[in-house]
Amino acid sequence: MTDHTEIETWAMVRAQQIVMQQGANLVVAAQRLDHKKTTANTYALRAAIVKSLVEALSAAPAATLSQMHPAE
Repeated sequence: MTDHTEIETWAMVRAQQIVMQQGANLVVAAQRLDHKKTTANTYALRAAIVKSLVEALSAAPAATLSQMHPAE
């Protein structure tokens, strides 16, 4: 991922995928008042978010990372 627009597009698509897959499962479990599935889906949502952040950091070039977190 080298272009800023490319990164933004990837982030929006990935966020939409996470919400559609994991978020929908969480909503359904909560609506059904299923505590075990709600808890499991909460952890699955968290894991999907962490995985996407790790993926973004591993794919981003060093120059992009330095722009995201400039040295103080």
